[in-house]
Amino acid sequence: MSLALAALLFVSGCGQQLKQENEQLKGQVSTLTEENNNLKNQVATLQKDSEDLKSRVASLTAERDAAKLELEAKSKPKAAAKPAKAKKKKK
Repeated sequence: MSLALAALLFVSGCGQQLKQENEQLKGQVSTLTEENNNLKNQVATLQKDSEDLKSRVASLTAERDAAKLELEAKSKPKAAAKPAKAKKKKK
């Protein structure tokens, strides 16, 4: 009888520890899930920022190329308008 009582007390004591450990693990899972969601949000935000920056770089590159072409177009007529100097031959 005393052996059964001791076993019952031991099992009930382990049950309390298991319940406490289970609650701790549930808390850790909850915390990790929240951290995971926060990290996913940060990744999504960074990906959006990256896409925005890529778009901005593409836009600035296009503007630069257009300005380059405009500058070349403006400088060509001036170069073509200048008459070529004829070299005089010495005899």
